[in-house]
Amino acid sequence: MIDLFTYFIYVPVLFLSIFLLLLKTHAYQDSAIDLITRPNRLRINHFIALLLISFIVGFRYYVGIDWEGYKDAFEFIRLNKSASFQDAHMEWGYWTINKVVAELGGSYTLMFFVVAFISWYFIFKSVPAALLPLVLYFLITDEFFFWSMNGVRQFVAASIFLCSIKFIITRNYKVYLILIIFGFLFHTSILLVAPLYFVPFQKLYNQKFWIVAFIASFIFSNTPALINGITTVFKNLFELIPVLSAYLQYFEDVERFEAREQVRGLGFYFKHLVTIFILIFSKSVIDKYPQTKVYFILYFCGAIIFNLFSTFQLIGRVNVYFLVLRSVVLAIIVIDLWRSRKYRIIPTGLVTLYFVLYLTTIYNSSNMCSPYRFDFMRF
Repeated sequence: MIDLFTYFIYVPVLFLSIFLLLLKTHAYQDSAIDLITRPNRLRINHFIALLLISFIVGFRYYVGIDWEGYKDAFEFIRLNKSASFQDAHMEWGYWTINKVVAELGGSYTLMFFVVAFISWYFIFKSVPAALLPLVLYFLITDEFFFWSMNGVRQFVAASIFLCSIKFIITRNYKVYLILIIFGFLFHTSILLVAPLYFVPFQKLYNQKFWIVAFIASFIFSNTPALINGITTVFKNLFELIPVLSAYLQYFEDVERFEAREQVRGLGFYFKHLVTIFILIFSKSVIDKYPQTKVYFILYFCGAIIFNLFSTFQLIGRVNVYFLVLRSVVLAIIVIDLWRSRKYRIIPTGLVTLYFVLYLTTIYNSSNMCSPYRFDFMRF
């Protein structure tokens, strides 16, 4: 059933946010990709867009699969003044936000608003202003916006990791480490991707290899031997690193770890075709802009991991750090293609298809995004 009010919220927030980001921004200027590591100085229009997105995320009511759990956790902290972050079973950073908001007399809606603002702030800071409108467009239409209202804590960590990647490129270990530590305050899973700083990305790109690896991973999807092997690796890793020991519960809770049946609709295959599209155009883009190599390689790793272990929740939790980069590499390719009048039909068609995907995921209530209701409308 189509809920018109939900579309009235989600469609305008997409286009209004993009419009705000385009103000005083030459979206297709030559430096958009060349200067991918340049800091993005946010202007007033950026902050208005940030506030708009944070308002929609923060003041929602019963939107997001885990919405009620986060709400109940906030109420527990508000009612139990002496409770620590260990009592609330959450990371220190997220607990602190809950605690401060509760002490100030705020409600869970304000807490959601603050957390959303932090998350999207780091996304806005992760790429140059000229690239940001397209990155945001793909993040929203590719379901990551809806996932952000479900995996609240991890979305903060994923946003911070996205921002940290440019410091892998510039080899600024101090800032990278600071960001990883900050992300750790919201979700411990970020520690699993922290060692990526030491990966020699400049030596790892070979288009033919990644195409073959992607096809092979699709053929051998969810192979029992691979599943057993990765299970052993994760269990040993979590036992070795005490701070990650909380994830051992995934192995004790069979229902949460074992493979679940995956619904393979048109959206599933569409994203596989998008990955093939990215693989095909990656070489020409990387040849022109070598700094983008890290983004492409990380995304290809995520696409392959998704193929091999797509039905396992635990691996999917870690893999989101890689898959979120689909929005970045798509934005880079679209801008590069748009510069050639000969190929403008391709990015135009891709952007249109993603908007259709967006409308469809709203209808299907991706991550329980629909029906959307404001908290102040529930009475």
